[in-house]
Amino acid sequence: MRSFRKRRERHGVASLELGLAAPVLVTMCIAIADFSFVYHKELQLSSVLTAGAEYAFNKGQSESGTTLSTDVTNFVQAITGVTLSSVTSSVNGGNVAADYYCVTGYPATYSGPYSSGATCTDGSTAGQFISITGSFTYTPIFSPNKKFLPGTFTQSVIVRLQ
Repeated sequence: MRSFRKRRERHGVASLELGLAAPVLVTMCIAIADFSFVYHKELQLSSVLTAGAEYAFNKGQSESGTTLSTDVTNFVQAITGVTLSSVTSSVNGGNVAADYYCVTGYPATYSGPYSSGATCTDGSTAGQFISITGSFTYTPIFSPNKKFLPGTFTQSVIVRLQ
């Protein structure tokens, strides 16, 4: 009877199972944390570009051209919570800032120049635009994630000024 009871004792089995499962669970947590960090930084980048778009819209009523583009770029770099690799902005896609253009598609295509009040092919009115692009670089904590997470993340926004 005694030898039968000894075979049924399972002291330490839970510790052994935890010891085997813990490295796998910790590795999964680190891998998931990488994706969480990137998602958080992308949300921050989106928020910064939105603030830059609002700033550009407000400043665009009194400024134009290179001055506006420089002010918007400096503003976005100053408020960022993400260390950005680059921030660029351009009025009318690098075309003449004083002219009016139509913007269609993704990535944006500028057509024109048109006169003020001209109607675009999609029915909208030609206007002046500023595009703001920001990007950041992320190096994954868990090196196998390099296959799934590109090194550079970029977002852009286009704002109609007039």
